[in-house]
Amino acid sequence: MARKRLVVGNWKSYIESPSEAHALALALRRKARALPGVEVWLAPPYPLLPAVAEVLESSPIKVGAQALSASPGGKHTGEVSANMLKQVGAQFALVGHSERRAQGEGDEQVRAQLLQALQAKLTAVLCVGEHERLQDGSHFSFIERQLVVALDALPPKAKVIVAYEPVWAIGKSAEEAMQPQDLEQMAIFIRKTLVETLDRSAGLKIPILYGGSVESANTHALLIGGGVNGFLVGHASVEAEPFLEIIKACK
Repeated sequence: MARKRLVVGNWKSYIESPSEAHALALALRRKARALPGVEVWLAPPYPLLPAVAEVLESSPIKVGAQALSASPGGKHTGEVSANMLKQVGAQFALVGHSERRAQGEGDEQVRAQLLQALQAKLTAVLCVGEHERLQDGSHFSFIERQLVVALDALPPKAKVIVAYEPVWAIGKSAEEAMQPQDLEQMAIFIRKTLVETLDRSAGLKIPILYGGSVESANTHALLIGGGVNGFLVGHASVEAEPFLEIIKACK
């Protein structure tokens, strides 16, 4: 049976008001119903998550967090724990996003965040990606370490998704971003690493997403030629029509 395609919209900090969040969530709820065969997930900023979850209640669209604490609740000022997120309607959490890693979150901290998400019964969307694509192929080793540190010794049924997000491709045009044949090569490598790190059954089941200048112009080519199961979309997810065009291209 073919794996269902998945599009995750990461709103980052682009949406700042409850009214904006409500309007966008409502528009997506109304129009995404006409696009069966594609799962849609949204990651609004922390303060807007409960309101978005309320709008999307009883909708097939899932709501999650852009990040979470590596620690459980307690004396951690400013941190947001996995259990807090679960209580306000989150169903998944991004971990290891490149913009979080750029602020100093390393592989071990990402693993701790992933474990916190799983303990709270949230699906963990593990983000991995190299800063530059090197001629000697050493960027593959970089990705391998990110995967192995985060996933080693996880139970086979752990709910994990991998999002490959090459930092060098972010903010580029469709023509300058990742090409399908290069993405396919990386997707094969990630799949191989998943099988070796977990086991064959678990490694083959984990969806692989791509993030990095995803827009409607390159969605179909990356999906068909890149060997991925869907996309992690940033800026293009904060307006209904561009985001819906990406979703349509995944049908």
